[in-house]
Amino acid sequence: MHYLDEYETAVDSLPAATEPVQHVTRWNPPHASCFKFNVDGAIFPELHSAGVGVIVCDSSGQFVAATCKLIHAPLGPLEVEAKAVEVGLQFAKLLGVSDFIVEGDSLIVSRALSHSFSAPTSIDAVIMSIRSAALEFHNVDFSHVKRNANSPAHLLAKYAKGIVNQCNGWRIVLLS
Repeated sequence: MHYLDEYETAVDSLPAATEPVQHVTRWNPPHASCFKFNVDGAIFPELHSAGVGVIVCDSSGQFVAATCKLIHAPLGPLEVEAKAVEVGLQFAKLLGVSDFIVEGDSLIVSRALSHSFSAPTSIDAVIMSIRSAALEFHNVDFSHVKRNANSPAHLLAKYAKGIVNQCNGWRIVLLS
């Protein structure tokens, strides 16, 4: 309940949508007939694991679905951010979404996915996997958002710490 309260507070405090820019400082809804998947990661060094969170909103900015996943691997900050994008694509496939934006707060990962920056060696394989997986969808765009506008996804990633071998490590919330 505490995490849900934190999530609702973070969502309520998000500023109103404005015109999108390449590196937005505020959360903006996607264009019509498109979804936005906000992704983020959190590291739990004491557990030698990490968590990822994914929140899906529609073009009116309404919550559609969310998931979080505990990853049993000692990932670094950059690696968990890349894995969060990968989990976002897996979640899109599970939901049957084909036209969407994946938005995260790692500028390095966003640049690597947009081909404007060479991926560091530690995430090169994951970036290549993400690019390959993106080809399975009609249209996938990758964008960067400042950390303060991505706090709901970060809270969900932190929530993954409490997952104990349920649903193969996934927690999913859907609204119809």
